[in-house]
Amino acid sequence: MKNEIWETEDDKSLDIKQLKDKYTKYAYFHFIKQPPLVIKNQNTQWKIEITTRVIKEWWKKSRTRPRIIAIQLLDKMIKTGILVKTGKDIKNTSNIESVSEFENFCTINEQLYKIHIVVKKQPNRHFAYYYGATNIEIK
Repeated sequence: MKNEIWETEDDKSLDIKQLKDKYTKYAYFHFIKQPPLVIKNQNTQWKIEITTRVIKEWWKKSRTRPRIIAIQLLDKMIKTGILVKTGKDIKNTSNIESVSEFENFCTINEQLYKIHIVVKKQPNRHFAYYYGATNIEIK
């Protein structure tokens, strides 16, 4: 299972807003289910739900083309992500027991990106809250 994607020729003809619209539809079609899609993380064995929250956070924070198209790898990145740390919810949100950060790596348009995933734990479930890609400069 390779974690690499490319911007398609069709994608290249779209402006940022159109690209975001296209991949928002993609994300809702592929990941938002009733009941929620659950991905088992191989590192922790946690069952992590994908809900609209992670799509909304990705949408708000995705401003670059690679970060937008990275949503296609959401399920794979959750499945193979490595737990970096777990701590308290600094916002003290009611019903959130802890917040965990995972990282993973993928290639987008032949460039290496670090994927950052935030998972929140409630009493009976873990759910993906944030998903983003950051370009890694290779010197």
